[in-house]
Amino acid sequence: MSEPTRDPALRVDPAVSQPLARLMARYCSAIDNGELELWPACFAEDGVYRILTRADFQAGRDFGIWYCGNRRMMADRVSAIRSVNVYEPHVYRHVIGPTEIVAGQDGVLDCETSYQLVRTGYEGDMTLFSVGRYVDRVVCRDGAALFASRTVVTDSCRYDTLVALPI
Repeated sequence: MSEPTRDPALRVDPAVSQPLARLMARYCSAIDNGELELWPACFAEDGVYRILTRADFQAGRDFGIWYCGNRRMMADRVSAIRSVNVYEPHVYRHVIGPTEIVAGQDGVLDCETSYQLVRTGYEGDMTLFSVGRYVDRVVCRDGAALFASRTVVTDSCRYDTLVALPI
């Protein structure tokens, strides 16, 4: 997705912004509360999820730290997290900023949302694990919103541990 043109006069119908706010909350809740099986349902069937560093995003690269090209790939990733991957037990807690809708037409919104992600380890140590922004394309239809794509753009290219869970 190219960099959107920002329109400060853009008006968004509450019938669209309310499902969008619900989607953002549902996404964070699924990850933060360990309900990863609910995470893929935040996406359209052919929805794309990827995690890129800021440098990779600015260079126009599509692949980075994570890539899932559809909901089935996301469900497969969740299955691997639950049964195959070995990593230190931890949980995330998201703090997200307001969602800026930068473009919208016919129920399709281009949005950006800043995030901070705190990682709490098994013994209770807390670390500011990731900071960045979500660059999203969201489809709003029939009072519901789903991600057509979510690109997590991390401000840092360094992590102190494996990115085992979706950000």
